[in-house]
Amino acid sequence: MKKILFFLVLTALSFAVSAEETQKNEVFYFFYSATCPHCHEAMPFIEELEKERPDIIFKKLEVSGNEVNLAIFRKKTAKLGIKGGGVPTFIFKDKYIVGFKKGLYEGRIRAMIGKPADKTSKKGVKTGKQKTQELVK
Repeated sequence: MKKILFFLVLTALSFAVSAEETQKNEVFYFFYSATCPHCHEAMPFIEELEKERPDIIFKKLEVSGNEVNLAIFRKKTAKLGIKGGGVPTFIFKDKYIVGFKKGLYEGRIRAMIGKPADKTSKKGVKTGKQKTQELVK
């Protein structure tokens, strides 16, 4: 019974995540663990980004104690071909960064999400896929 309930919740959540991603705002995923020191180091920066970029939906998902969040994490990392499944993992569109070290990763994450769209001009719009994987031990 527990497995059926978990499957139903996961299925409903998958539809909700997919529907949300098709909305006007883009979604930034921050997957973290409650016991990871690098994740805790990244949290204030992510909260700062949330304030700077109200045009982006920020999803902070703890994966070590939450099966639903872990399932979302596995689905997203599999789709992007991310190997290892370490945290923190930052995903925005088809780009990702794994790992965080204060003073080194903020610029990389900002570059990953880009600048806010200029509604009056198409200048600065970048196309193509860019995948960055950084591992911090």
